[in-house]
Amino acid sequence: MRLPLVQPAELTARQRPLYDAFETMTRAREYEGFEVRNAEGAFVGPWGVLLHFPELAAPLGQFVTLAQQLPGLSERARQVVILTIGGRFNVAYELYAHTSLAARAGLRPDQVAALSAGARPADLSREELMAADVAAALTQAGPVPAPLYDAAVATLGRAGYDAVVFIVIHYLALGALLNAYDVPGGENHA
Repeated sequence: MRLPLVQPAELTARQRPLYDAFETMTRAREYEGFEVRNAEGAFVGPWGVLLHFPELAAPLGQFVTLAQQLPGLSERARQVVILTIGGRFNVAYELYAHTSLAARAGLRPDQVAALSAGARPADLSREELMAADVAAALTQAGPVPAPLYDAAVATLGRAGYDAVVFIVIHYLALGALLNAYDVPGGENHA
């Protein structure tokens, strides 16, 4: 990682409330199964980067919370979208963390592997395929093609389509942040 991890004993007055908020947030079941802090208690992944930018972390965190609460998609479809973005941009920590979350949501290892490699498994549900196609289209230049938009709204509903859009924005932002600072997946943090 290109930024040093912030050790708990080194937290500034501006970082301490953010660290405490991350500590509370990452106790949720959603964060089980992958590393969020190292053995010394320093946050890794996006939290390790965001501690360096406390002024930006709060508004980004509000956006992330709201985006995660949007209705309209199954958890499996959400994971398909996240892995589609992670796979397209080779975001190591995103792929690492969401491999276990996708398995928990019911995706098979071969489906997770294909999505992580930037592919689109053909045996996903219709909802999942449409979510993957919209996510992939949003990584291309220009608007989502009209036929895809129409099919996505017909398949996912307006709320589902909107959820895909904002989940993509969320994970594009996190992916850019993680890749900018070369954040590894797993226990490979400096």
